[in-house]
Amino acid sequence: MSISPDTSLPPGLAPLEAGDPPVIGPYRSVGRIGAGGMGAVYGALDVYESCVAVKTVHADIAREPRFREAFVREVEMLGRADGVSTARLHAADTGAEVPWLAFDYVAGRDLRAHVREFGPLAGGMLRTFSLGMAEGLAALHAAGIAHRDIKPGNVILSPDGPKIVDFGIAVEIGTDCAMDASASYGTPGWTAPERYSGAVADPSADVFAWGGLVTLAATGREPFGKGDAKELARRVKAGEYDVDGVPEDLLGLVRAALSIDPKQRPSSQALVRALMPVSAEETQNQYGRPSAAADSLRGMLRDYWRGVDDAGHDPGRWAAALGVASVVGLGASALSSGVVGAGAMGSGGAAGSGAGAGTAGAGTTAAGSGAVTAGGSAASTATGGMMSGIATSKLGLAGAGVLALAGLAAGGFVVYDQVRVTPGETVAAAVNILEESEGFTAQVAHSFSQAHAEQVAEGTGASVERVMEDSLVEEEYLYSAADQTFLIRGAAMGEGSTAVANHQGDLYVYARGEEGGWPRPEQIEPDPSVGPDSVAVTLVTDPLRALAEMGEAEAVEGQERVYTGPTVFGLLDAGAFVETEASARVELDAEGAPLWAEYTTDEREVRIDFEESDTGVPMEDPQLWALDNNLYWDVVHAPMCGSIVSGWPAQQEWDVQASSWDMDCDQAMDVAGVVADSSGQEDRVVFLFGRFSRGTTRAIDETVACGQGWTLNASEEPNPTEDAAPLLPCRPITNFAEPTEASPEFYDADIVPIILIDFHVRP
Repeated sequence: MSISPDTSLPPGLAPLEAGDPPVIGPYRSVGRIGAGGMGAVYGALDVYESCVAVKTVHADIAREPRFREAFVREVEMLGRADGVSTARLHAADTGAEVPWLAFDYVAGRDLRAHVREFGPLAGGMLRTFSLGMAEGLAALHAAGIAHRDIKPGNVILSPDGPKIVDFGIAVEIGTDCAMDASASYGTPGWTAPERYSGAVADPSADVFAWGGLVTLAATGREPFGKGDAKELARRVKAGEYDVDGVPEDLLGLVRAALSIDPKQRPSSQALVRALMPVSAEETQNQYGRPSAAADSLRGMLRDYWRGVDDAGHDPGRWAAALGVASVVGLGASALSSGVVGAGAMGSGGAAGSGAGAGTAGAGTTAAGSGAVTAGGSAASTATGGMMSGIATSKLGLAGAGVLALAGLAAGGFVVYDQVRVTPGETVAAAVNILEESEGFTAQVAHSFSQAHAEQVAEGTGASVERVMEDSLVEEEYLYSAADQTFLIRGAAMGEGSTAVANHQGDLYVYARGEEGGWPRPEQIEPDPSVGPDSVAVTLVTDPLRALAEMGEAEAVEGQERVYTGPTVFGLLDAGAFVETEASARVELDAEGAPLWAEYTTDEREVRIDFEESDTGVPMEDPQLWALDNNLYWDVVHAPMCGSIVSGWPAQQEWDVQASSWDMDCDQAMDVAGVVADSSGQEDRVVFLFGRFSRGTTRAIDETVACGQGWTLNASEEPNPTEDAAPLLPCRPITNFAEPTEASPEFYDADIVPIILIDFHVRP
């Protein structure tokens, strides 16, 4: 079956392909909405000729028990969402060979698009929107669901009212981040501050986003403004929001919802009570739960919801494309063949349908079929999100594990696969692959742009080619999630530096040393712009995330899986972290992971080639790596652990630096204490025959060799600065040997020429 998109195929649908099912459960396929590695989403008609989206999972994936189990859990969770303003499941068959679920097509624009085209909401419209969003969240939270991705793109303003969609990263309330594959996901500027520190899934994070939605709806501005992901996260965590223009009757609730402290935010139920025109306790439904919120919302939609159209949606075109003259025959055929789901609710959503569309019967379960139907709604609804528990696996991210909103050519919207839907969403999935991977290695090269090289050449008299050649910097990025380490091999920290690393949250910088360990390279104090966060996986992922989130990413015509667009790019350049606007190009592999990325700024051109992705990357102390490669690297910046007072003949205060990845500060200070004063600890200290370039060497615990040099100046009245004998670095020792007859006073040992602990004169 194939339908020409130029004639009868509705906007937003691609022709069905060979092997696509003409019928899925009780639904007739009209065309393809999207497809990914895990399955496909089809535009279809139900037995009432209502437009629905049906998502399928490939049979080979469904045969894996963990995928099937995750699918069942997701369907069960979605089936509990029953608010007027929440997206709800239409029907699903979790037991089919090819599992599927159906959800409604929602006609309308997302909140941002509506405000951009028609301006902010006001008066009764704004209060109805505010109540609708609160009612939707309250319904989710009462069902034990935390949405976790409330944002303008996941709110549709349909003729029937505002709708919350996309359950791609929704989880059970209280899910610990350690058991939550999507715990780190969210949209900067809309993600609550506590989620940056690993908070469990909690309704208060959704309430935080409610405050942002109402701000945008009332003012046309996002509460935390525009900016890159890092800046937005900073503003969110600092509580730097702008709510000027929010009406006084809503301002208090919005400010409380945007509180940094989740305990200070109102609950979604409290928001509903504050926004309702009548008390929620006045009426109860047959199940004993308050129904006044839903009734009041329907009344407000009827009285105030105006000026919201269906964005050009015409369900009649779907039926025309399918060539449907009557649904009676197909409905009977479907039912006679044992397909269950004819009682599932239709989407409504036709032009001018308004609020208060009809409802369908109660949900039913078909014996033996595994089909579940969710019934009943007074408005057209939509649902998204399937298998979110596996959405962060490489396969899930590269395929279709997360559902999101996408605009159709005719202006309607439908919830469907995030991956391979828009270029921005595809790049965002690639970012998740990198951040959730075991590790990766990448080769990085950057040099002056042609235009900047020409400027430099003109000012220096050198040739452009020479300037380009001299500006070239080549580095290697290595990331290991297991070791919590991001390492750059190269001169990222300026001339003479050889590597920089963020190891378990601490910053280490290395420079080339001499084979004998003397003279030592000078210590450096990193530029104020550089910290552990500057040397992290975000150095690679932040530009890609900005490309995805700035909303201007495009697929490059004629180049499969290549995307381009503006971004904000950060680079360690000559020891400083520099961030600037850039244009980006990135190519993804067949599984959705980045192959390479290119960035062009006014001054630089950067190329990152990923050699290994999603693999365990062996990570070792750069000093050891250098030794294995016949190099000698000294540590010129590492964590300072404390200070000691030691020296002869004068006393001097020394800072203690833990210079090896295997030496934590507790160990370093313990050894340093023995270096400072070994009295009473003779059982831990022996003199060694092996020496450094000057002074004496002592072994501590037969594992660490620490030295003390000769005095710098032998004056009669010792000067603490000039006469204190320097403390030399502590290094590991191997092959510890007992004294010999030739040297009965000394032990012998092989001293490995890397630094475990270093001592620096305290200023």
